[in-house]
Amino acid sequence: MGLTLRHADEADLPLLAQMNKHLIEDEKSRNPMTVAQLQERMRGWLSEDYAVRLFVDESAQGVGYAVYRVLPDDYDPDRQYVYLRQFFIRREMRRCGLGTQALALLRDEFPVGATVALDVLTSNPAGQAFWASVGFSPYCMTMHLTASTR
Repeated sequence: MGLTLRHADEADLPLLAQMNKHLIEDEKSRNPMTVAQLQERMRGWLSEDYAVRLFVDESAQGVGYAVYRVLPDDYDPDRQYVYLRQFFIRREMRRCGLGTQALALLRDEFPVGATVALDVLTSNPAGQAFWASVGFSPYCMTMHLTASTR
């Protein structure tokens, strides 16, 4: 199955929000947002400095999406940094190479030589395995101290 990449727009918001909800569930995030709230957040990203891309198959069916932004690299002002905020392939379409194909399409949009960073929750071992399989390696770990009830 061949994929193409296209810019998402307002008409894609319901699909993007639903896929974002599935991403939250799949990675076992503690994000409590509803689909409606996710849609409004995505609307904001479309109007800000985020790039929102939809991966589509030959029938123009949305099979996944990505949200990213390009920033200056904190440590090398001559380079750019890509923060890949969200990356998702529909559940029923995983494990057949579409994620790798989608990432390759996406990387063609990134500035040459840019460092690409993303967050993978520790509650998401499948996500960790995917990102390692396409060449990502751990760089840092964010740790939380959850407030306890007294």
